[in-house]
Amino acid sequence: MRKRTEPTRAERMKQAIRHRQDQEKLELRQTILRAASELFLEQGYEKFSMRGLAERIGYSATTLYLYFRDKDDLLFAVVDEGFTRFERQLEAVAASKDDPWERLMALGEAYISFGLHNPAYYELMFMQRTDFLMSSKPGTQEPRITAFLVLEQTVQQAIDAGVIIPGNAKAYSDALWAQMHGIVSLAISSTDSFFQGERLREAIEAARSMIFRGLHQA
Repeated sequence: MRKRTEPTRAERMKQAIRHRQDQEKLELRQTILRAASELFLEQGYEKFSMRGLAERIGYSATTLYLYFRDKDDLLFAVVDEGFTRFERQLEAVAASKDDPWERLMALGEAYISFGLHNPAYYELMFMQRTDFLMSSKPGTQEPRITAFLVLEQTVQQAIDAGVIIPGNAKAYSDALWAQMHGIVSLAISSTDSFFQGERLREAIEAARSMIFRGLHQA
């Protein structure tokens, strides 16, 4: 049996350099996506340019084209990144709760939290380019709206457990989505702190109370 040889010092250095370069590429891609999401909202699709984005982050436009073909490709990637983060957040919250009712409430809070902490992504995903909801995820036939399956599944589990009033799980989840979206869209689009602070907190608590009274099985 041949004895396994350890990498030489030169090989270890080469691996370390490659790892650092890969990490730097990933970090730059994330920087581009964050800046692009903000710039799309500030300027709109027509005025947005790759050159303007390059100036925003301090790189040449040529560098951006190493990562994205054009601004359409970039916008698609921005929205896809937003949905990836959104879906992961909902799935993590759902996995952390055993009780169906607590899971349902936690999902609502996670949805609102995502929107409030990621307003640029949220506006592109749910307010400016809603056509992306039905477009397919890269490499799959699944539309991005499948991110909401975790909500519908939780509603169905709550119905099956007798926690909420029997009904159409899809209709219930759509109604909950509409309520959460209303809160987030008001909060991130309001000016002069109109729908912020205490008013926002009270609205969230009122929504929770309305859901409890409307759906919770006594």
